[in-house]
Amino acid sequence: MSEYIDKALTILKEHSFRITKQRLFVIELLDKSKEALSAYEIKNKLQTKGLDVDVVSIYRIINCLEKNELVHKVLSSNKVKKCKLRHEDTCKKYEDNHCHHLLICEKCNSVEEIHCAGISNVIKKVESNSKFKIKTHNLEFHGICNACK
Repeated sequence: MSEYIDKALTILKEHSFRITKQRLFVIELLDKSKEALSAYEIKNKLQTKGLDVDVVSIYRIINCLEKNELVHKVLSSNKVKKCKLRHEDTCKKYEDNHCHHLLICEKCNSVEEIHCAGISNVIKKVESNSKFKIKTHNLEFHGICNACK
């Protein structure tokens, strides 16, 4: 098993979630995928492997994984991508200036997670100019990855 799968299963167990076959199938699929996947894409990929998981269950699994910070939702496409858990040990995810941003390639559909600490200055400026207290934000960059240039 990969490091991602091991950590994901550990996190789920720590939060009292059962490791069902369906959850394991979805986690393994997300671990192997270089691109973000929708619930229907997950269902289709599992079906090609002879595994039958209904879409409602897949949405529930995705929701569970998202709540446990094991996947990132790509808002522009309503897809999910596994989180790079190896950075989470040193990641300051509970600090005010923490954020994850996504780089989305328009050619190969790859999704890369990046951390961008400098965004806190932009947030402060927006708050100051707008008199609006920002609690959270989502930022996705769409373009061409280095492999597709």
